[in-house]
Amino acid sequence: MKKQDLFSWISLLATPVALMALGLILLLRPDSVSALLATVLGWAILLAGGGFVAAALLIREGTASKVVGALVCFALGGWMLNHPLALASGIGRLVGIVLLIRGGQDLLASHYGQSKLLSLITALVGLILILLPMTTSRLVFALCGALVLAVGIGMLLERLRWRRLNGGEDDPNIIDAL
Repeated sequence: MKKQDLFSWISLLATPVALMALGLILLLRPDSVSALLATVLGWAILLAGGGFVAAALLIREGTASKVVGALVCFALGGWMLNHPLALASGIGRLVGIVLLIRGGQDLLASHYGQSKLLSLITALVGLILILLPMTTSRLVFALCGALVLAVGIGMLLERLRWRRLNGGEDDPNIIDAL
């Protein structure tokens, strides 16, 4: 196999294979992905706290607010690093509370049977999110993983089909959506 053909195959398969790997990780390990996102966010917040400290040392105006901002960032970032799954749980509960309140408001304000049914479903989804936030987080990551996996498989099949139909030529006008 020529060197140019090898690079052609690698460029042809790199994106779909990466998407399929990401999809499998999201599908099979949703808690790990949630913890990784919380850890990355925790480090970013700690870095923001460092930025507040640097700004307080370099710029003498508003030093008290920068010190308070740094303390809040350090506390929040450290807490997220020590409790990475609490972020998914907290966001799930917060969204659940919002949906429960919204569903209750719509239920009281609706006049038609169909509107009452939809508002009741909204309130029930909110209640489920409040009671089972981690299960909901796992379900969302697993669904996203299944979609990313499907996109990767579809992209791989389309690229292989295009290459077979056009005698091994790559499409010069192809634009990847991802």
